[in-house]
Amino acid sequence: MSSSSPAATTVTRLERFAPTCGWANRLLRIDLSSRTIRVQPLDGYIPDYIGGRGLAARLAWDLCPEPVDALAPENPLMIITGALTGSRSPYSGRTAVCAFSPQAYPHNWFTRANIGHHWGAELKRAGYDGIVVTGAADSPVQIVIHDDEVTIAPADDLWGLDAFDAQDAVRAAVHPSVRTLTIGPAGERLSRIATIHTATSSAAGQGGFGAVMGSKRLKAISVLGSGEMSIAHEETFNTLIRQVGDEIRAYRPLPNTAALTERLRQTCPDGRVRPYACTAACPTPCNLYYSNVRGVAMPDRVWEGHWACVGTLFRGAGEPGGVYDWRLGDAAGLEMNVLSNRYGLNQWEIIIGLVPWLERCGWAGLLSELDGRKIDWQSPEFWAAFLHALAYREGLGDVLTEGGVRAAATLGMGEEFLPRSYTAWGYANHWDGRGPRGNPIPYPFWLVSALLWMVETRDPMGSAHAYVQDMTRASPFGANILSWEQLRGIADHLYGRPEAMDPLSDAGGKAEAAVWHARRSMVKDSLPLCDRVFPRLFTSLTDDGIPRVEGILGPALESHLYALATGQEVGPQELDEAADRALNLERAEQVRDFGRSRATDDPVLDFFCDTLEENANPLLGERK
Repeated sequence: MSSSSPAATTVTRLERFAPTCGWANRLLRIDLSSRTIRVQPLDGYIPDYIGGRGLAARLAWDLCPEPVDALAPENPLMIITGALTGSRSPYSGRTAVCAFSPQAYPHNWFTRANIGHHWGAELKRAGYDGIVVTGAADSPVQIVIHDDEVTIAPADDLWGLDAFDAQDAVRAAVHPSVRTLTIGPAGERLSRIATIHTATSSAAGQGGFGAVMGSKRLKAISVLGSGEMSIAHEETFNTLIRQVGDEIRAYRPLPNTAALTERLRQTCPDGRVRPYACTAACPTPCNLYYSNVRGVAMPDRVWEGHWACVGTLFRGAGEPGGVYDWRLGDAAGLEMNVLSNRYGLNQWEIIIGLVPWLERCGWAGLLSELDGRKIDWQSPEFWAAFLHALAYREGLGDVLTEGGVRAAATLGMGEEFLPRSYTAWGYANHWDGRGPRGNPIPYPFWLVSALLWMVETRDPMGSAHAYVQDMTRASPFGANILSWEQLRGIADHLYGRPEAMDPLSDAGGKAEAAVWHARRSMVKDSLPLCDRVFPRLFTSLTDDGIPRVEGILGPALESHLYALATGQEVGPQELDEAADRALNLERAEQVRDFGRSRATDDPVLDFFCDTLEENANPLLGERK
């Protein structure tokens, strides 16, 4: 790719349209094939489709009347903010990333991821609600957005850099405060498990959208804005923001980084751990940033970066002879976390899907070497070589970087082990009660997971943790924060079916719960908001377990924040109706483009019926 002549520079100054509260009223449209840059107002889209994922669903319906190959120039890469993005609304720094998916299998249907940190807020400050990129450049390019001026510039000097170094290079060339989305070597080489990155660990992880950027020869999208977002009822809005932050801080203390630093310094004398906010406008940073960590596989390097979620499993977990049984520890675990992020690789696919599948193939005697190197998951040096092979498509890595489901089909190996690692649509297990250690959701609660997985285009839990993870963990089966009586009361309030959170209820209320959380997932992805906090369903600080902020029930907070920001008279019912509108449109697009039907969905239910759960309900004493 980089052997082509460098692209010319195209600079365009763009008009503005009358903004509204919560919205810049400007969608940026860029075609890299024709090198055209234009904007359009959001007339006809807002408020019916809220923003974020909901707005992307409508745009996809209008722009793509026929299915598009995920790596074709016509695939529209959409990066869409919401009405709360760029405000001080708590946990509002998420941004939706949508396109036809290279990772999805067997259908490359239109789906989504989301990304945190400050890129979306900066885009709103520059005066845009979203960006849609189509076409493909002849040689590497980058997009630079500076308020009304948008540039398509050569990126030959960035091509080949990892995701972190590319961001550093853009800051040095453009401005120290610029925010950048970029891909690493995996995206450049069209890996189907390639991510889009900003900062050190904020990624559009699921979907393979790094390959979409790579197919367009688009290395980076950078933005620098100087404007401010208009809020309809600013004083009341700011008061509610403070109250929401206070309520969540009272329930969720910050992590004990002093203890973590002390543990780290047992092997890394200069190491340090501090709280890290993975998204803009976060009043309770719960993630961790590690620094001054000497490499193990690469002892000549000192690593630092945000370390959270599934990436922490790089250090290892579980019993010897089981999945995640490697013992890399803090230093080498962080090293692999940073390496995978620099390469732009999907950590969830690697740790939950690909490596456990490879382990099982090894236990069965099907695979013992990776390109002449003995497979040894206890070795940091082997892990570093493995990640490098995935990112650069070296040897067997050329097949494995397509993801475990495609690799099994291509190699004709280990397909019988896939159900222990992959639930559906080409995505690894996630809070479905099967496969990986660490997702201990027992029957009957995994019935909600099954219903959500059946109707999805991807792993649904990226925005649906609230029931399957959070409420299960808060129950007597987990941290015992809430009693079964409190949980049944919350379920009655939310779903109209108290048995939805009854451990002996069988299927009762599970469909109602699944519908409720599908809607709320759409709301979260469209505003967008942090899935680790919203919706606010429960607390240990009230007798009935339902959170309240100055008389507002926790599940109604999203609609209050949205109404105060936009000035629209919107309540929970109106947001639910908007969510249904977008969900129905997503489904209609899948029916139109891929012939989706009940016959498409039912095999996912077969997976749940044929694969025993990992953890039995303690009150039932048997696995379902």
